[in-house]
Amino acid sequence: MNRVSLENLIGIIQRTPRLQGPQEPPPLPQGFAELLFPGALEPLSGIRGVFFDIYGTLLTSAAGEIGVDLPSSQQTLDALALDVGTHCTGPDLEHYFRTAVLNEHLRQYPHTPYPEVRSETLWAAFPEKKGSVDPWELALRYELAVNPCAPMPQAAETLEILRGQGLIQGLISNAQFYTPLMLALFFGFPLPVFSDSMDIQDSLGPFDRDLQVYSYQVGQSKPSPLLFQVAETALNRRGLKPEETIFVGNDMLNDIFGASQRGFKTVLFAGDGRSLRLREDNRLCRGLRPTAVIRNLGALPELLGLSTEVPPGKGRS
Repeated sequence: MNRVSLENLIGIIQRTPRLQGPQEPPPLPQGFAELLFPGALEPLSGIRGVFFDIYGTLLTSAAGEIGVDLPSSQQTLDALALDVGTHCTGPDLEHYFRTAVLNEHLRQYPHTPYPEVRSETLWAAFPEKKGSVDPWELALRYELAVNPCAPMPQAAETLEILRGQGLIQGLISNAQFYTPLMLALFFGFPLPVFSDSMDIQDSLGPFDRDLQVYSYQVGQSKPSPLLFQVAETALNRRGLKPEETIFVGNDMLNDIFGASQRGFKTVLFAGDGRSLRLREDNRLCRGLRPTAVIRNLGALPELLGLSTEVPPGKGRS
């Protein structure tokens, strides 16, 4: 990925309207409400590290992950189709991408129950793509059309508080190449180093490179235990154990189930009605409960028994 192409992707993200704030979440069912903090639950102790999900947790997102099966603005997609395709419409873009993802999943199922794709590879094979259109640009523009995002309220402030208190921070997320780029721009992090194939190769704000675990680089998606094993290995190198670490996410299957299988303490973020996924009908989630539930990311430092003061020079989000 050359400098001109990367700057083009940055400009696309900066020009795209952001999703409005989170939607009012539904009431919590019995068994979850009693785990809500602040409330009857006491602060957790002995936590030395925090891992976050991204979509639906650090970022508002209608999908709660990258967009595949979301209804989208017909007008926006039709405009994109005219710009990047030959003789195609917005529904053609949607149909192609959903079918391409399904076919790639079917190809991978003999090897893993948790397949993952690289969106730029799928778009490079789009038969109606204009020859001059960069597949990374098309992948990003399609994602922004079907799944606009924005920083979750108090996310940036919470990350700064945790960093100021010396906690290790990491990311475990179903993601694509554009995800860390969006995080850097949304949260004002220094732009990280990317390889020619847009794999991130550098720290991202408070997240060291080995503490960033993205499905597009691992080759499997949550709740695959492989993503959490990668994070566990990084923790072990720092002398930490999963039980000294919490994982914060909005999805009971992808986040809470996946993390709990590797011994992480878990916090369900239930602050956005768009992306909260309780998965009550999923057999893997029946009877499963997180360690705690929060409605606001700003409650996380208090849950961990930390000072809630923002480090000097850092504003509130």
